[in-house]
Amino acid sequence: MKIPKIGDVKRFSFGEMTSNDNGKTSGTSVAGLYIIFIGGACFLLGCIDKLWITKSIDVITQAITFTLIGATLLGVKNVMNGKKPAATELAEAPAESTLPDQQLNS
Repeated sequence: MKIPKIGDVKRFSFGEMTSNDNGKTSGTSVAGLYIIFIGGACFLLGCIDKLWITKSIDVITQAITFTLIGATLLGVKNVMNGKKPAATELAEAPAESTLPDQQLNS
């Protein structure tokens, strides 16, 4: 049994990151990306606020929490896909040997 090639790990793809195992776009992953982007922008603006404007750290703390929520949403896809039976069957299936002497005997 040959294990199928899932993706090219040398190349980053937003499409692979935001899609489910069946190829459809995951709403949870897309929402996670939006929240991470907004949280990062708020963190940057909070740092500017801390340095020059109100000297308060509240915006930075809330931006970190917001970004963690987005990262959790992005990670939920990976946890849920790992619990499906098809993924565990592929991981537990023994690899077939392709040694030349075994091919001659069969």
